Amino acid sequence: MSGGDIGKWNTSGCEAKHRENQTTCLCDHLTFFAVLMLPSSDIDEIHKNYLTIISYVGCIISALASLITIVFLCLRKKQRNHIVYVHMNLLWAIFLLNVSFLVTMPLAPNMEGMACKASGTFLHFSVLACLTWMAIEGYSLYRLVIQVFNSYMKCLLVKLSLIGWGLPLLVVCLIFGIDQSSYGLSSLKVYTSPDQYHIEFICWITKKEINNFLNLGYLGLVVLFNSIMLVIMVYEIRRLRHREHHWRYVVMLLGLSCVLGIPWGLVFFAFASGTFKLVAVYLFTIINSLQGFLIFLWYLAKVLQSRRSNSMQCTTSNSLNLQSSNSSI
Repeated sequence: MSGGDIGKWNTSGCEAKHRENQTTCLCDHLTFFAVLMLPSSDIDEIHKNYLTIISYVGCIISALASLITIVFLCLRKKQRNHIVYVHMNLLWAIFLLNVSFLVTMPLAPNMEGMACKASGTFLHFSVLACLTWMAIEGYSLYRLVIQVFNSYMKCLLVKLSLIGWGLPLLVVCLIFGIDQSSYGLSSLKVYTSPDQYHIEFICWITKKEINNFLNLGYLGLVVLFNSIMLVIMVYEIRRLRHREHHWRYVVMLLGLSCVLGIPWGLVFFAFASGTFKLVAVYLFTIINSLQGFLIFLWYLAKVLQSRRSNSMQCTTSNSLNLQSSNSSI
């Protein structure tokens, strides 16, 4: 630390690793979801503890909800199309991100060398895969709406899968191949008072440049792309006023787009300071750690709405048949 800093180690849950010419203190404290994207992850201890609880509860709920939704989508074979497969891949990416976060963060102090590097690499792959499938969701919904629900492209699912999983894999392999030290134990300052802090470690990206330029840059592009897709889709649906229940589709698109990437943009407000930054961090942690659960709720509402529409159609059909019978009499 620099000469002006006053820091100390929190010995609770910590141990010292002694090596030749080096002593490393590792702590088993948990950390929070927003640390994956924050440009600066320094935070007060009390808020870190609250955010940690929110993160772990949210990730557990999100992972379970993602699995339930995937199983439900697999069972609905008759109604499966390319957009459903995109939903399933996004849910798998969210599930991998939740699980890798739940496993990597608490085990970081017990990991050394290649184990920590591999864990950080897989966590980074999960983040990039999640962001990529968000962008694919935006593109797929755009095709679904603009091409009047009749979009088709030869080998579309194969191409989307190669992008959704292949691009993140390529990026992390290139980073790891160029410099293995890019992944490993990354430090986090946790302040116990305005002028005192202790250091905690996670298996993540060790170089802030990669997080600041690659992760935040990629996230910015995804949020911008999905925002543009959202505006175009809402405009197109509102323009087609003759289409029945067009506002229903607008609400569905707004709900889906809000849980598929746009809330991740809250991290950019973390460049601020004070209360504004803290609020952004809390909102980012709450919403995005529950992303899989929010998609589950959206899809559940979609299914219930579809059943209600079918029920209304059946009721209308029966009424028409009854009227026809009465007129014949």
